[in-house]
Amino acid sequence: MTEPTTTAGPTITEAFTAWMARQPAGVRPEVIAELSREATILGLGTSTREGREVLDAVVTTTMRVVAEGFATIALVDHPRVVAAYDRYIHGDDVDVEHALSQAWGPWRTREMEEVLERLRSHNLATPDAAVRMIGIGPARALPADNDEIVRLLARVDRNAAARVEELLDVIRVVHDSGEHVLRARGTHPGTPFVELARAARAEAARVPAGPERQKALELLDGVVELHANAIGVGFDAEREERQAAQRLLDHRRRTGERIVLWEGSSHVAAAPGPSIGSHLRDAPGERYTAVHVTFGSGRIPDATIPAPQVGSLESHLVAAGGERTIDLGVARTATAAAFDRTWSTRIVSGMYDPARDSAHYLEVPSLPDSFDALIHVPTISPVHPLPPARRDPA
Repeated sequence: MTEPTTTAGPTITEAFTAWMARQPAGVRPEVIAELSREATILGLGTSTREGREVLDAVVTTTMRVVAEGFATIALVDHPRVVAAYDRYIHGDDVDVEHALSQAWGPWRTREMEEVLERLRSHNLATPDAAVRMIGIGPARALPADNDEIVRLLARVDRNAAARVEELLDVIRVVHDSGEHVLRARGTHPGTPFVELARAARAEAARVPAGPERQKALELLDGVVELHANAIGVGFDAEREERQAAQRLLDHRRRTGERIVLWEGSSHVAAAPGPSIGSHLRDAPGERYTAVHVTFGSGRIPDATIPAPQVGSLESHLVAAGGERTIDLGVARTATAAAFDRTWSTRIVSGMYDPARDSAHYLEVPSLPDSFDALIHVPTISPVHPLPPARRDPA
């Protein structure tokens, strides 16, 4: 849109940048703590999951609001996986590397392992203010389920087990990189994974009946469901967002705990919907605060992120200089005209291509309707992915 101007000086967005530059610099978790003082749910949304400094800002802010009474961290991942994290951070003897190997790909990093260790130390040191973790993602197939299927079938028919294993070996890669990402990168083998999953189930159904076959078929039903609901296949974004929000709200209403949600910014945003955040904002009896954690430029594991597009939200934050934590309610009062416009903000997902950087911006019709605050770090460095999900021993 055309940049509004004044007759006596800077453009409206330049005035917004100048105002931000006058605010105290830094990642300031106390600002978010104050803003969310009455909140029951705090969404910390990230513009990338692959930058260490972005994750650091999320964790630092979380630990600050824990001191104000937030007790639960919610992740959109398999409930079984996050339940293992929860046992670990409460001091149980859990193989945390194995638990992480079952996680959704973006969480499978050395930095996430460090976060779990920090939460474990916090809980052991302050048991009266212990934090718990919950998974609000769908309960679909895990990497380890592939190995269990083969083990079960091998007890009945080793040849059938080998044929099923061959099919599963092709499609288990989705636990590291989604099928849509493989297509975008030109590394997809061709046959839709849901077809291979169904072929594996059909093969298993031909082995002699018994408890091993029954359990293997139940697990294979989960594998088929996983691939049938993949992005670009049967994925229903509106349904997924609504169901994740409902799982979080069910926990909230069952326990009364105040919850911090860690997710991508487009999911945390309170508007426009449908998103997890929009459902949380509209939930009766709840008070939802949404924060957008973004960055200027830097590196992620497989790419260098250039300076932000001119006119984007990030370009103005970079111009303000340094790290920034901005309460958008205060900003709107100070520079109201800057908010009467659509803003673009960069979202770096697994599909990100630096050669097409301009294609990776989300249009936000109303910044303060979408987010209550911004946290900005100028430069990011890459997180360190853990090795691909290892096979369980036979």
